[in-house]
Amino acid sequence: MRIISLEQIEPLVTTENAIAAVKTCLIDYAAGDLQCPDPMQILFNETGELFGDCHVKAAYGSKYPFFVIKVASGFYHNHEKGLPVNNGMSLVMSSETGAPMAILDDHGWLTSQRTAAAGALAAGLKPVSKDATLGVIGTGHQAELQALAICAHLGLSSVLIFGRDQDKAKTLQALLSNKGLKVKLAASVKTLCHESAIVVTTTPATSAVIKADDIPESLHIVAVGTDSPGKSEICPNVFAKAHAIVTDDHQQCLGHGDFGNAVKSGQINENTDIALGELLALDTTHSAFLKEGISIVDLTGLGVQDLAMATLIMNEIMPLAK
Repeated sequence: MRIISLEQIEPLVTTENAIAAVKTCLIDYAAGDLQCPDPMQILFNETGELFGDCHVKAAYGSKYPFFVIKVASGFYHNHEKGLPVNNGMSLVMSSETGAPMAILDDHGWLTSQRTAAAGALAAGLKPVSKDATLGVIGTGHQAELQALAICAHLGLSSVLIFGRDQDKAKTLQALLSNKGLKVKLAASVKTLCHESAIVVTTTPATSAVIKADDIPESLHIVAVGTDSPGKSEICPNVFAKAHAIVTDDHQQCLGHGDFGNAVKSGQINENTDIALGELLALDTTHSAFLKEGISIVDLTGLGVQDLAMATLIMNEIMPLAK
């Protein structure tokens, strides 16, 4: 069994090949060609406030030579200790013998990249002009990655940021500006929503960040942060206004996502969503997102995305091992 370091992994991944790999696996999953068991999670909290989480996700498909078990953690206050917020690794095992083949010791980097890739694919469901603005709610590493991936995928250059911590928002503004984007800070979530064509949420919030009064008549929302019970970024009554709702996985989003929060509150029926992989398999001219209105994509993160990234790495690494 090989241990593949982050230093070996990073040069093999680009925004383009990550998006392509994740797209393939999401389509295969929607078609029933991949299995993705329920995730295991540990939530760490003090006096009811989350300060960390750990997720174990996996995937297997008969046409893939290996299956993947991924462990990823996020401890939100690590930056105050001078430590990375995210960490983790993936175990790659043979689909033929069950033998371990490799540990991808990526420190959680691949999880961050595949999450950004899914966000870019979700954002791309609704075509927008090149001069459209991307709104980003959140100021952490995933906010940075979502902005870069979505802008690269859609050819955008204008970004608007909202964060509760102005210092962190200014730091993210500088990071993105240094990478060639035109970045401004929004005074409120409502301002951001009204001035953006697409909004991506990237927070670990436990109470809704976007409320019904914040949104205009037409907006495409990609919700990334709510990946565990107890989290909430999009108020349930926003879903009641949506003309189209997409989930990365129906059952997982019912239990872990903002979609599930809206169903449990009685704002929408359980059967109102469509799978992201199904839409990605279609020609974009058939997408429901072409019409004006509110559209929401709820992303909770799937093991198939981790299989996608492992496949990308193993296809490059294995020839080196021969």
